Amino acid sequence: MQWSKLKSRIKSLICPELQDVIDFHVTRYRKAHSWISESWITVNGKRVFDCGSRTYARESAYEFLAHTESPSNEGESTEEWNPQEVLKRREVHEPQYMGEGLRAYLDLSIDQALVSDNPFIRAFAIVDRRVGKQRLQKLRIEDEKHSLVRAFYDLRCASLHI
Repeated sequence: MQWSKLKSRIKSLICPELQDVIDFHVTRYRKAHSWISESWITVNGKRVFDCGSRTYARESAYEFLAHTESPSNEGESTEEWNPQEVLKRREVHEPQYMGEGLRAYLDLSIDQALVSDNPFIRAFAIVDRRVGKQRLQKLRIEDEKHSLVRAFYDLRCASLHI
């Protein structure tokens, strides 16, 4: 699915109060070495979250070097250490991760989306027009660690005056 069609389908699912507030973008620098790309989400024109291929590559290399050079990891097996999970906890994502999450979001029911492991799916489910005030109040976001989910939750609660 083309990005413009995906974007318009996702925008149509966002609650009317926030459709003009939330926007998301993708760019690809074709003349740059190895097709550097970037994805970001804005609220009222300000970036609240972004994913870049350069940032992901730099952070994954740093994480790999930090892990292999650490003396405390000498007896540890590589199966216990997953660099993708470490980066995910630090909210460093590949740009494709956002696009894949949004595509998957279109195929999920709202109940499945609200409990998804993917933070992009959960965040957009919170601002979905199918989520009402009562369901939003029942959500347990206190334990949520991802900043995008927290930001969208706070934004949606403010729009509903909760």
